[in-house]
Amino acid sequence: MQAASITRQTAIFRKPNEEAMTRIDQFSLTTAPIEQHFNETKLGVATGFVWQVGDQLYLVTNWHVVTCQRFPTGENLHPQGGRPNVLRAHFNIRTQNFGKKRFDIAIRDGDNKPLWLIRPGRNVDIVVIPLPIDPNDPVVNLHPINKLTTTDLGIFIGLDVFVLGYPFGLLPPGYPVWKRGSIASEPDLVRMTYDYLLVDTASRPGMSGGPVILRSLSNHIMEDGSNRPLDSTPRTRFIGVYSGRMHTNDKEDAQIGLVWHPSFIEEIIAANTRDPG
Repeated sequence: MQAASITRQTAIFRKPNEEAMTRIDQFSLTTAPIEQHFNETKLGVATGFVWQVGDQLYLVTNWHVVTCQRFPTGENLHPQGGRPNVLRAHFNIRTQNFGKKRFDIAIRDGDNKPLWLIRPGRNVDIVVIPLPIDPNDPVVNLHPINKLTTTDLGIFIGLDVFVLGYPFGLLPPGYPVWKRGSIASEPDLVRMTYDYLLVDTASRPGMSGGPVILRSLSNHIMEDGSNRPLDSTPRTRFIGVYSGRMHTNDKEDAQIGLVWHPSFIEEIIAANTRDPG
């Protein structure tokens, strides 16, 4: 496994220390705004989030984000056919002042071969990029989403979910928009059919690659169908990776987005297969 090389840049969005007690949801901290670049030419914006296995950190996003090609057809998404070779990500820093630190992540090697990992067969719109960052880095705090406390909330059709992403790119204070949607297909059929869940949400470009979570504030409905009484602690469950709306020929068509099953992340890491490009 070869990790992507990165270039660290200066922190941004610093705030006075009196803001240290401001509450930020832990799942907001998992995300990173991404800019797609070919060298210094910006091609677009997207979202990613961090995953950790052992001491190895990974950036998770979509295949169409690292290629600027529509999944699965390969159609160009950039009007000039641009392809990124760098993802510019901004990660949270450890000091309590809302700082961000920029990392330029090379996603192709010296021979222009992809450094990202895919599921063998490249049949899901998820990629995983190994990061050469120590989990105990004294400057950045990446908040891997799989290390957060989640619960076995039930995933049922019709329930509200949230897509966490950056539809407007990196704007102060640098935290994601929580875009509400509702589950629009039967969750138990995901791995028996197309490997993705449908959500009804009017999302915008820039949210691709973001995590999707189920959040319950009261009367928690669990996986076994039981109800948990109201308490003071919200319950949360990570349910997948958002990859944008289904492609249609008419912008007035139903706005249905795709959410890929979270188990694919572990499958991709275990397979350790680089995209042949």
